Amino acid sequence: MKKIFLSLCSMVFVLSAFAQKYGGSPWVFEAGINAVNVYSVGEDAPQGPFLDEFFNVNDHWNIGLPTVKVARYISDDVFVSVRASFNKLRKWGEFTGDSRVEVDKLTYLGFDAMINTNINNLFESEKVEPFAGLGLGYTWIQEGEYNMLSAANGTDDLVGAATINASVGLKYWFSETIGLSWETTYKHSFEDYLTKHWQHSLGIIFKIEDCTCY
Repeated sequence: MKKIFLSLCSMVFVLSAFAQKYGGSPWVFEAGINAVNVYSVGEDAPQGPFLDEFFNVNDHWNIGLPTVKVARYISDDVFVSVRASFNKLRKWGEFTGDSRVEVDKLTYLGFDAMINTNINNLFESEKVEPFAGLGLGYTWIQEGEYNMLSAANGTDDLVGAATINASVGLKYWFSETIGLSWETTYKHSFEDYLTKHWQHSLGIIFKIEDCTCY
């Protein structure tokens, strides 16, 4: 765990240093909620077909607090970001005749680093800012009935693995410095024992311009 934490800290430092060297654009800070969906991922029951019931918030979305994110623009159209999320998973999918399979509040921890590009050409607006991103992360999910490494060990440990991530999102700026951000991310694990999953986030964003003091 210590090595993983140090690796994530190093990732944050490298991205921040890169942005500091090559960009004079603002920082953006975000705080909000996240929702994890392990059902619509293309796996056998109790998980389901890819994108099936994707917007079924009541049965498949685990909504939790918090998500915090720091982003730095390195040009007008490109920004790097790091995000940390915490959640408790209570819904794991469905079986035939049972629209919601529940689990016992499994702990979820996620850390992600992304490089993103704005696709402003879709909207001729200074307030609406769509974006897409690619990156890497590391996610831990507590073992439960449907994601146990070994049926015989009976443990409830946090099990982690690296993920490759792809996301799309939309920012809406109420003013030059305050706005709202929505992001949907697909996380594909490098290890079979950690389920692939979707994560959505909704947060308030604050933009802070760089300043130089003499």
